[in-house]
Amino acid sequence: MLYLGGGAAIAAREEAARLLGEDLLPQEHPDLLLIGEKGTIGIGQVREVLAWSRYAPVRTPWKVVLIGPVERLSHEAASALLKSLEETPEYLAYFLYAGNLDFVLPTIRSRCRKIWVPSVRGYWEDKLIQVGYDSKEREFLLEFLEIDPEALVGFVSERRFPLRELEEAREELEGLPIEELVARFLAYQKDPIRRRVAARTLLAGLPELLVNDVLQAAEKLARGGKDAVLRFFAEYLLILYSEAPEGWGGLSTEERRALARKLSLAKEEIEANANLRLLLEVLLLWPKLRS
Repeated sequence: MLYLGGGAAIAAREEAARLLGEDLLPQEHPDLLLIGEKGTIGIGQVREVLAWSRYAPVRTPWKVVLIGPVERLSHEAASALLKSLEETPEYLAYFLYAGNLDFVLPTIRSRCRKIWVPSVRGYWEDKLIQVGYDSKEREFLLEFLEIDPEALVGFVSERRFPLRELEEAREELEGLPIEELVARFLAYQKDPIRRRVAARTLLAGLPELLVNDVLQAAEKLARGGKDAVLRFFAEYLLILYSEAPEGWGGLSTEERRALARKLSLAKEEIEANANLRLLLEVLLLWPKLRS
């Protein structure tokens, strides 16, 4: 299977997870091999695929190879992959993805069934329609894709009622102390609605918190790891542009923009293994310590 278009990566990952009997694609699984993501896909990686695929699956009926973006396959690697694509064992499934068909070698294209997925949003909207969500529910749920491209997996495996869940989450989290909101945010990493409400409830009260409370919150959030901190910063950005009232934290329009720029740059710093706790302290204390 060769998935093509803006939503190709997420569609390939979801289908690979489904074949392995998982809701989300696991980072580690004895019957899964992930190739690519960053940099050129070279002959060494394809040789790893060929060696790995010789043996039967361990845990599931299938072994799954996920490769992409396929545009990054070197000519040598593509040539080595062709025979395996032509003579795939009955237990082996290849899921390839690419953003642009024109940059996929014709020899690879001709050996795969092609599926077009124009955009991530379009892909998930079609899924939500199939499950039965109305337009208001879809509009609400699709906003989560800005933060987490796999946030909607739990909403297409079964019909849920997200707007009711939103109100329940607000009632559940209203008035909780800062340390409990942080704990709930970290516990709700797989529940985007409650995760968002926990983050926004925490951030709404941020300007009134004591400095020591902010520092403790930063320490606890940092323990959640990179993914949790990235999601928290994404919610922080959104609250600056949506829920936070004018003058929130005493910030002027220009100061709010400066904070948004710092939050945007923080993502790159996190990817470069910056100190999570220090980043959180600076950005959470910004409304109090700005010059």
